[in-house]
Amino acid sequence: MKLTRFLLFAIIFGLPNISIAQMEGSVYSVTGRGGVGTTFVTDYQTIGINPANLGIKKNYRDPKFTFGLLESNFIFSSEAINTNELLGAITDYKSTKFNLDEKQRAVDKFSGKVTTVDASVMLFGASMQLPKKWGGIAISIRDNIHTRVKTNSFAAEVMFFGATSSYFPKLEMANGDIIDNPRHTGQGELTNEQKQQVRGGFFEDLSEAKTYSELLAGTKTKSTWVREYNFAYGAQLLETYDLSIYAGLGAKYLQGLLVLDFEVDNNGTWKSPVFSSSFVDAQDVLNSASPDAQAFLENAPSPDNRSLTQKALLPKPAGHGWGLDFGLTFVIKRNLKLSAAISNFGKMTWNGEVYSINDGVLGNINGQGLDNYNILISDQSAFQFAGTNSPLDWSPKTVSETIDLPTVLRFGASYEFFRLIHVGVDVILPQNDASGNLENPFYAIGGDFRPFKSFSFSTGFNYGGNNEVFNFPLGITYFSRKGKYEAGVSTHDVLSYFARSKDSSTISIAGGFLRFKI
Repeated sequence: MKLTRFLLFAIIFGLPNISIAQMEGSVYSVTGRGGVGTTFVTDYQTIGINPANLGIKKNYRDPKFTFGLLESNFIFSSEAINTNELLGAITDYKSTKFNLDEKQRAVDKFSGKVTTVDASVMLFGASMQLPKKWGGIAISIRDNIHTRVKTNSFAAEVMFFGATSSYFPKLEMANGDIIDNPRHTGQGELTNEQKQQVRGGFFEDLSEAKTYSELLAGTKTKSTWVREYNFAYGAQLLETYDLSIYAGLGAKYLQGLLVLDFEVDNNGTWKSPVFSSSFVDAQDVLNSASPDAQAFLENAPSPDNRSLTQKALLPKPAGHGWGLDFGLTFVIKRNLKLSAAISNFGKMTWNGEVYSINDGVLGNINGQGLDNYNILISDQSAFQFAGTNSPLDWSPKTVSETIDLPTVLRFGASYEFFRLIHVGVDVILPQNDASGNLENPFYAIGGDFRPFKSFSFSTGFNYGGNNEVFNFPLGITYFSRKGKYEAGVSTHDVLSYFARSKDSSTISIAGGFLRFKI
C-alpha cells in the first residue's frame, strides 16, 4: 500500500489505538476488574501502574522469578457501527459486498462519529525478588498504540464511494469514455454495469476543486505507536506490627514508531498536521510528494527494503522519549492496602523523517470505494489516488516536535478477606490532554474471587474516562497446581458482546497465556 493511501485510511478511520488499554497496560487481571489495579498488581505487571508493589513479599513461598510473553489488551470502540456489524466485518468480509443503498447507510453512519482503536502488547516481561529485604526489580518491553478519529461526511463518502463520490463531476470509464457523474449533478445513480466500469473521478478544471481543509472540516485524527523499554524497582521503607510502607520508581525509554496528528476544525482551519513513521520510507514519501517537496527528498536516505516484521522488531525510530513512574503503598494490618501513584510523567520528541501536510486541492481519485466495513483488509483497487495531483501536499519538517506523555494520577484502596475475596476501588485522574490520555476522571470498583486453587474470577464496574457509560468487566485466571504457570483472559465490558446499542459498539479483550513463575 502506497503512503498516500495508507495516510488517508489513517486520517479517515485511524490506525491500528487508548487510553484505557494504556492505563491498564497489558495486565489482563486489571482489565477483568474494570481498571482496579493500583493495590493489586505484582511482579512485572506493576510496571506503568504502581512499582511500589514490587517490594511486597507476603511469605517465603512467593516466587523468586516471574516472566511472561505476549500479554495483550485490545479495545475497539465506535459510535458508527453496532456490535453485530463490527463482528460481521471481521468474520464475513470476504462474502459481504455493499450495494449502493448500503454504501449510503455506511456514509450516514460514519458522518460526524468517533472511532477509537487501542492496544497494549507486552512483548516480554520479567521480575525478580532480591535477597533479604532489598525489594524487587522488573523489566519489560511493551508496545502502546492509540488512535482516536472523528470523521465528517466527505471523508465517509469518499471512502465508501471512491471515484463515484458526489464530489467529482466527471468519471473516466474503462473504455476511455468520459461521462458526467450523476451523483454530482443530483440526477440519480450509475447502473451496476456502469459502476463496474468506472476507473476514476476527476475535475476538468482544477480551479473548481476544493482544498483538503474545506473537504475535511470537522475531521480529527490523533494516532501514536510507542515502544517502551521499562525498568522498575520497589522496596520496603517501613515495617511495624500494624503498618508497612513500600515505595517504587519506574523509568522507561521510549521509541516512537508512528505519530499522526491531524485536525481540521469546523471552519476549515488546519491545526499543524504532522506525520512520521518508522514503517514508511522517505522514497515512498517522494513518490507521493508535491513537486516542491521532491527537490528536498531527492537526497533522502535509500529505501529500507526490510519486511514489516523486521522493521517492527528492529525499528528505526521516528521519535525518542523518556518517562517516569512513582508509587507508594501502605499495608495496614496485612489485609488493607492504600496506594497512590503517578504514571507516564515525561516527554516524547518526534524527529528524523517528520513531515507536515500542506493544504492542497483534491483533483482526482481512482477506485470504487470499500464494499464492507472491514477497512483493514480491502482490495487495493477499492481506493487509489491518481494522476499528478498529489492527494497530500508534503513539506519536510526540520523542527523537532516535543509532546507530553499521557500522565495520570492513580489512587487505590483494597481489602482482602481470607485470601478468598479481594475487593478494591481505583480513581484515575488525567493530568494533561496528551494524545492517548483520558478525557475525564475514571472511577472503578472491582475485585477477585478465588473459590478454587486453580481458578480466580474477576469482575466489577467502572465509569468515566472516554465513555460516559457504565461498563461491566469479566475475567478468569487459571493457576497450575504448583503455581508455576498462569494464564488468563478478560473483557472490559461483557455486555458489549450482546449488542446493547443499535448504533455503537465496544469490543475488547485482554489475555496472557505465557506467564511463568519460579
